[in-house]
Amino acid sequence: MLNHQEDLEKKHAEMMNQEAIERIKKQQEADLVEAIFFEDDSEIMLRDGKTYRIPPVTLKDARILMKKLGTVHIDAIILNFLPYENKEEDLFDILLLGFRNYPTVTREYLDEHCDLETAKKLINILIGLNGLKK
Repeated sequence: MLNHQEDLEKKHAEMMNQEAIERIKKQQEADLVEAIFFEDDSEIMLRDGKTYRIPPVTLKDARILMKKLGTVHIDAIILNFLPYENKEEDLFDILLLGFRNYPTVTREYLDEHCDLETAKKLINILIGLNGLKK
């Protein structure tokens, strides 16, 4: 009877070990997929104190980015707000491309929580992530 009990315990232990190994493998695979998915993302912190992951743009957004980059001042962001220039809208369109995964980040939100230096950094991140040149 003891041999039968020992066999059952041994089989149970082997089964538990195998299940643990499978769970670990699945978690490692999930971690790898997540790492690949976020590999190219950059991070930026807004004045709200939160850090946001900025992904490369999609092909659709790349066309918008290319079109709008030629219309705004990148090195001196403040120049996009001159009253006789219509570049402010394009600037916000570009900035919002970086936050497409954050529906709560709107133009109004950026207006409150993004400073000039952060806007410049974000544009440079978008340019760098997407292999574009100024």
